[in-house]
Amino acid sequence: MQQKKSPKFLEKLFDLLESEQYRFLRWSDDGKSFEVCDIKKLEKQILKVFYKQKSFASFIRQLNLYGFKRSKIRRNINVFAHRYFIQGEKKQLINIISQNKLKVLEELSNQDNNLKHQIYEAEHQQLTETLKDLQNQQKQIQMKFNEQIHLQMQLKLRIIQIMNQINTHDITINIKAQHSYQLLCKVMQLIPNNEQHKEELAIIRSICKVFNEFHLESMSSYLGSPNDRLTPLPFYLQDSSVSLEFGSKQGQNQFYELLQNQATKIFQPSQVKQQFMI
Repeated sequence: MQQKKSPKFLEKLFDLLESEQYRFLRWSDDGKSFEVCDIKKLEKQILKVFYKQKSFASFIRQLNLYGFKRSKIRRNINVFAHRYFIQGEKKQLINIISQNKLKVLEELSNQDNNLKHQIYEAEHQQLTETLKDLQNQQKQIQMKFNEQIHLQMQLKLRIIQIMNQINTHDITINIKAQHSYQLLCKVMQLIPNNEQHKEELAIIRSICKVFNEFHLESMSSYLGSPNDRLTPLPFYLQDSSVSLEFGSKQGQNQFYELLQNQATKIFQPSQVKQQFMI
C-alpha cells in the first residue's frame, strides 16, 4: 500500500544523512541503515532544533511508528533500518507509511470493500427480484394465452357442431322433400285420368306445382352464391360439379341420384333405401 507523499519526518532525516554534516549521524557502510553514534549530540543538535523533541526515546518511538528496526553494533552506536530507507534512494520514502496511517488506510480499504460488497448485494437482490417479476409476468401471459387457445378450441368445436347440425338438417329436409314429391307423382299416376277424378288431379297438380316451386327455390339457394345463403351449403353439394335442371325429368332424376348417393355416406344403406322407397 502506497501513499501520495513521503513523511516529512523521514524526508528531513534522509536529507540530514545525505548532507553528511553531522558525524554522529551517518549511513552504514552498505547504505541500507543509518547509525546514531552520540545520543547526547543527537538530542541537542538535531532533535531539539529540527524536530522539537528533547529525548532520544521520542525519536525511537517515532521511528518505530514507521516500522524501523533498532539494533546495536557497539554500546554507544544504535543502528536503525527499514527496507525502503536506503542511501541515495529518496523516492522510496513514499512507500514508508506510519502504523497509524496504515491502520486508517486499511480501515478505509475495508470500508470500501464492504461498500462494494453491499452495492453488489443490493444490485444482485434487485436483479433477482426483477427476474422473479419477469418470470411471474411470463407465467401470467402464458396462462392467458392458454385460456385464449382453450376458448378458441371450444368455439371451433361449437361451430363444427352447429355446422354438422345444419348439414344433417339440410340432408333430412332434402330427402323428405324429394320423397314427398315422388309420392305425389306416384299418387297422380295411380288416379285414373278421367272426368270423375279431374278435380282431384287438378288439386294434386296444384300441390305439386307449389311444392316443386318451393323445392326449386330451396335447391337453387344451395347451388347459388354462398353470400346469398342464410346457412352454409350442405357438404354433399359443395364439391358437386353436376349442373341440375330441376324443370326437366332428367334433372330431377340426376338430383334424386345425387341425393341418394350422398345420403348413403351418412345413413345406413338400409335406411337410405327405406327413405327413398316409393
